[in-house]
Amino acid sequence: MKLFHGSPIKLKSLKPQQAKGLDKFQNKKAVFLTKDFTQAALYSISKSLKGKTPFALPPGRLIIVGNFKPSKGYVYEVNIDIKDIKNGNLGDYEFGYSKEIKKFKIHDINPDDYMDKIMHVNNKEELMKIIEKIRK
Repeated sequence: MKLFHGSPIKLKSLKPQQAKGLDKFQNKKAVFLTKDFTQAALYSISKSLKGKTPFALPPGRLIIVGNFKPSKGYVYEVNIDIKDIKNGNLGDYEFGYSKEIKKFKIHDINPDDYMDKIMHVNNKEELMKIIEKIRK
Protein backbone atom coordinates (compact mmCIF):
# COMPACT_ATOMS: atom_id res chain seq x y z
CA MET A 1 0.00 0.00 0.00
CA LYS A 2 1.33 3.44 -0.94
CA LEU A 3 1.40 5.77 2.07
CA PHE A 4 2.98 9.14 2.91
CA HIS A 5 4.84 10.66 5.86
CA GLY A 6 5.45 14.41 6.19
CA SER A 7 8.45 15.95 7.95
CA PRO A 8 10.17 19.36 8.03
CA ILE A 9 13.51 17.52 8.09
CA LYS A 10 15.30 15.62 5.32
CA LEU A 11 15.82 12.17 6.81
CA LYS A 12 17.91 9.12 5.87
CA SER A 13 15.39 6.75 7.46
CA LEU A 14 11.97 7.01 9.13
CA LYS A 15 12.23 5.78 12.72
CA PRO A 16 9.29 5.26 15.06
CA GLN A 17 8.99 8.24 17.43
CA GLN A 18 6.93 8.64 20.58
CA ALA A 19 3.98 10.84 19.63
CA LYS A 20 1.81 13.13 21.76
CA GLY A 21 -1.76 13.16 20.54
CA LEU A 22 -5.41 13.19 21.48
CA ASP A 23 -6.06 9.46 21.92
CA LYS A 24 -4.32 6.15 22.63
CA PHE A 25 -3.40 5.58 18.97
CA GLN A 26 -1.92 9.07 18.61
CA ASN A 27 0.23 8.56 21.72
CA LYS A 28 2.07 5.50 20.52
CA LYS A 29 5.63 5.06 19.28
CA ALA A 30 5.35 4.76 15.50
CA VAL A 31 6.01 6.25 12.10
CA PHE A 32 2.69 7.93 11.31
CA LEU A 33 1.44 7.68 7.73
CA THR A 34 -1.53 8.73 5.62
CA LYS A 35 -2.99 7.87 2.21
CA ASP A 36 -3.39 11.60 1.57
CA PHE A 37 -0.30 13.17 -0.06
CA THR A 38 -1.65 16.70 0.46
CA GLN A 39 -2.16 16.14 4.18
CA ALA A 40 1.40 14.81 4.53
CA ALA A 41 2.66 17.88 2.63
CA LEU A 42 0.71 20.28 4.84
CA TYR A 43 1.99 18.50 7.96
CA SER A 44 5.58 18.76 6.71
CA ILE A 45 5.41 22.53 6.22
CA SER A 46 3.35 23.21 9.36
CA LYS A 47 5.96 21.82 11.74
CA SER A 48 8.16 24.89 11.15
CA LEU A 49 5.45 26.87 13.00
CA LYS A 50 5.68 24.81 16.20
CA GLY A 51 6.48 27.04 19.15
CA LYS A 52 5.94 30.22 17.09
CA THR A 53 2.16 30.35 16.73
CA PRO A 54 -0.92 28.15 17.15
CA PHE A 55 -2.03 26.23 14.05
CA ALA A 56 -4.34 23.37 13.11
CA LEU A 57 -4.34 20.70 10.42
CA PRO A 58 -7.91 19.65 9.68
CA PRO A 59 -8.14 17.40 6.60
CA GLY A 60 -6.91 19.21 3.49
CA ARG A 61 -6.10 22.50 5.24
CA LEU A 62 -3.55 24.34 7.34
CA ILE A 63 -4.94 27.11 9.54
CA ILE A 64 -2.38 29.51 11.03
CA VAL A 65 -2.84 32.22 13.67
CA GLY A 66 -1.18 35.42 12.45
CA ASN A 67 0.85 36.14 9.33
CA PHE A 68 3.46 33.45 9.84
CA LYS A 69 4.66 31.63 6.72
CA PRO A 70 5.49 27.93 6.92
CA SER A 71 8.88 26.67 5.70
CA LYS A 72 9.63 23.97 3.16
CA GLY A 73 9.23 20.32 4.07
CA TYR A 74 9.48 16.80 2.73
CA VAL A 75 7.02 14.02 2.00
CA TYR A 76 8.26 10.45 2.12
CA GLU A 77 6.42 8.05 -0.16
CA VAL A 78 6.58 4.48 1.15
CA ASN A 79 5.13 1.12 0.18
CA ILE A 80 4.08 -0.93 3.21
CA ASP A 81 2.33 -4.31 3.37
CA ILE A 82 -1.16 -3.61 4.73
CA LYS A 83 -0.86 -6.42 7.29
CA ASP A 84 2.04 -4.57 8.96
CA ILE A 85 0.22 -1.29 9.65
CA LYS A 86 -2.31 -0.29 12.30
CA ASN A 87 -5.26 1.98 11.57
CA GLY A 88 -5.98 4.91 13.84
CA ASN A 89 -9.39 6.29 14.70
CA LEU A 90 -9.49 8.27 11.46
CA GLY A 91 -9.74 5.17 9.24
CA ASP A 92 -7.83 5.46 5.97
CA TYR A 93 -6.56 8.87 7.01
CA GLU A 94 -4.17 7.72 9.75
CA PHE A 95 -1.82 4.73 10.05
CA GLY A 96 0.98 3.72 12.40
CA TYR A 97 4.00 1.58 11.52
CA SER A 98 6.23 0.29 14.31
CA LYS A 99 9.41 -0.46 12.31
CA GLU A 100 12.12 1.72 10.81
CA ILE A 101 11.61 2.51 7.11
CA LYS A 102 14.73 2.83 4.98
CA LYS A 103 13.29 2.62 1.47
CA PHE A 104 11.25 5.58 0.22
CA LYS A 105 10.91 8.30 -2.41
CA ILE A 106 11.37 11.90 -1.18
CA HIS A 107 9.25 14.79 -2.46
CA ASP A 108 10.37 18.39 -1.74
CA ILE A 109 7.45 20.49 -0.54
CA ASN A 110 7.30 24.24 -1.20
CA PRO A 111 4.65 26.09 0.86
CA ASP A 112 3.93 28.38 -2.12
CA ASP A 113 2.45 25.36 -3.93
CA TYR A 114 -0.15 24.95 -1.16
CA MET A 115 -1.32 28.54 -0.63
CA ASP A 116 -4.87 27.58 -1.66
CA LYS A 117 -4.93 25.15 1.31
CA ILE A 118 -3.52 27.62 3.87
CA MET A 119 -5.77 29.96 5.85
CA HIS A 120 -4.63 32.71 8.22
CA VAL A 121 -6.76 33.82 11.17
CA ASN A 122 -6.30 36.69 13.60
CA ASN A 123 -6.29 34.84 16.93
CA LYS A 124 -6.62 31.48 18.68
CA GLU A 125 -10.33 32.05 19.40
CA GLU A 126 -11.03 32.39 15.67
CA LEU A 127 -9.00 29.22 15.04
CA MET A 128 -11.02 27.31 17.64
CA LYS A 129 -14.34 28.46 16.14
CA ILE A 130 -13.30 27.12 12.74
CA ILE A 131 -12.17 23.81 14.24
CA GLU A 132 -15.49 23.43 16.09
CA LYS A 133 -17.40 24.09 12.84
CA ILE A 134 -15.36 21.43 11.02
CA ARG A 135 -16.02 18.85 13.76
CA LYS A 136 -19.81 19.27 13.46
